[in-house]
Amino acid sequence: MERVGYSASLAVAAGADALELHAYGGYLLDQFQSTMWNDRTDEYGGSLENRMRFTLECIEAIKKNVPAGFPVQVKFTPYHGVPGGRELDEGVEMAKILEGAGVDALHVDVGCYEAWYKAISTVYAPEGHQLRVVRAIKDAVKVPVFGQGKLFDPARAEAAVEDGTLDYVVLAHQTLADPEWANKVREGRVDDIRPCIGCNECLLAGFSGKHYYCAVNPQCYAERDYALPAPVEDLDDMRSVLVVGGGPGGMEAAIAAAERGYDVELWEKSSRLGGNLWAAGSPTFKHDVLRLIDYMRTQVNKLGVRVVYNKDASAAEIAAYGADKVVLACGSHSVVPPIPGIERAEVSDGYLLGTREPGKDVVVIGGGLVGCETAAFMAEKAERVTIVEMLDDVLLTAGHCLNNDQALKAMLEERGVNKACGAKVTQVTDDAVVYEKDGQTVSVPADTVIIAAGYRSNNELEDQLDGLVDDLSVVGDAVAPRKILTAVHEGYHAIRVME
Repeated sequence: MERVGYSASLAVAAGADALELHAYGGYLLDQFQSTMWNDRTDEYGGSLENRMRFTLECIEAIKKNVPAGFPVQVKFTPYHGVPGGRELDEGVEMAKILEGAGVDALHVDVGCYEAWYKAISTVYAPEGHQLRVVRAIKDAVKVPVFGQGKLFDPARAEAAVEDGTLDYVVLAHQTLADPEWANKVREGRVDDIRPCIGCNECLLAGFSGKHYYCAVNPQCYAERDYALPAPVEDLDDMRSVLVVGGGPGGMEAAIAAAERGYDVELWEKSSRLGGNLWAAGSPTFKHDVLRLIDYMRTQVNKLGVRVVYNKDASAAEIAAYGADKVVLACGSHSVVPPIPGIERAEVSDGYLLGTREPGKDVVVIGGGLVGCETAAFMAEKAERVTIVEMLDDVLLTAGHCLNNDQALKAMLEERGVNKACGAKVTQVTDDAVVYEKDGQTVSVPADTVIIAAGYRSNNELEDQLDGLVDDLSVVGDAVAPRKILTAVHEGYHAIRVME
């Protein structure tokens, strides 16, 4: 494991951030132009050698201006993954030319802006999704090869090194989620690694003009400012905390409170922790989210939080408990729109969780994030799947990063999901969904109708507890249905600012 750990630490120390990898020392970034974009006819266009000319000139100039032995490494893209883009055979030839130019190592990337999700991994990508390309380059050169692409599982990363696929594992998003990844791997504390879930909230923040955020790590880019106060040592400073709800916001609040040394109890109305994360992470292409449940549940147990399951809390019980601090993290539930015949439909949760199975013809009402993921998942089981969305396109309300948007839309297309956008559902019948679009009425056959029309907060307890508890915080979807990021961060900060 030391080799994996060292390479991960090297990537972090060197600033090798796959979000935007520019330069460290002699580290050169170049997404070589292929003939898809480079239509020049001078000495910098046309043949592969001409298209590489500028980069080779840069390498030569760098080597002339750095001390002997100073490492010059090149990050390049041997495979674009789009029609008309670079194919791997040309990428292999590029690697050989770069090696011949005297570079000391190659960092392999995949994709391009037209297929951004293949370059910057999303929750929808399988683990190690770039390794096929990395291996092809490793087999073609003798210089060390760096590889990336969801290699956050230490066992998988170790296997890639041991079988000769690459020499160094490069981590970026995972080290935003947990900068201690390498140390925890070295110490055998794999269960304590806070997992990256591929949401790309970090990237979205950066491209929105903010510093990077991490959905699962509230201290990302704010390690000092957002550090928890030291654990209490004096019994006079001890506080009791009651958390109601065991989703991501509730678990994060309980973990933070336990880390401050407080006495913590968590009430969960179901028989397991995780809340809506279970529905979000159960589709075959989103199991990264399940890793977050495993991590948070492990921390809750290790820190000695008392968990009471199957506890549907009332305001009177919460008040009678007498906690110094109460955190309401009761989550949200699906909205059922007032459409004639809607009683023939079911909300998406059961289908995402696998407790309900679709028929042959599925119609999903709603083309937001949940609707699109539900449709993509149902396409694995049904013969025909159609999304009906009121807005002009799907995912307009998703509020996620472009590469995640690209990945999910590509999945819908690959799986043959039909889309009726700008359409208003007017009726659900025994065997069809009827909608209006452009002044026309359309009937789509459906033996399964799934509702994905948004969520509504479970916030009844907030008003009921008014005046009954001294210190009350409401976090996550109980405030308003939003993201994993808002739930985790609000749960953490509710405890961080306690006095």
